[in-house]
Amino acid sequence: MSNREELVVDQILGQDAVETPIPRSGRSSFLKTAAGTTVLVPAQSRVDRRVLVMSTVDTTFAAGDGAAPIFSVGQTGATTKFVNAKTTGTAAEKIMFDGVLSAGTALVVTATAATGTTSTGAVTFTAMVV
Repeated sequence: MSNREELVVDQILGQDAVETPIPRSGRSSFLKTAAGTTVLVPAQSRVDRRVLVMSTVDTTFAAGDGAAPIFSVGQTGATTKFVNAKTTGTAAEKIMFDGVLSAGTALVVTATAATGTTSTGAVTFTAMVV
């Protein structure tokens, strides 16, 4: 998300980006080869926050001759808090979910790469912390 888009989100939420320089939104795309944990929104230490996340399936998930990729969304220390092991979806499918991001924790996506040569699956996660 560009700085301009973040500023617009802050204005919509009635928050001043100058007072709180930590991003309150994030977006990242993951291909079938993604592996490891990625911070979608950095930690904020003051209070628990409501988080809204939308997943958009970019490439239909299929196991093929191995296993489809696996994606989980959570927070630091509880990596499956919001989505545990997403392994299915059809291209262009959108799923919204929400929850409470604990104070002092980052919103994270954990990916396990697909196996096999014909496995498919890719997803984009967009998040807003309010």
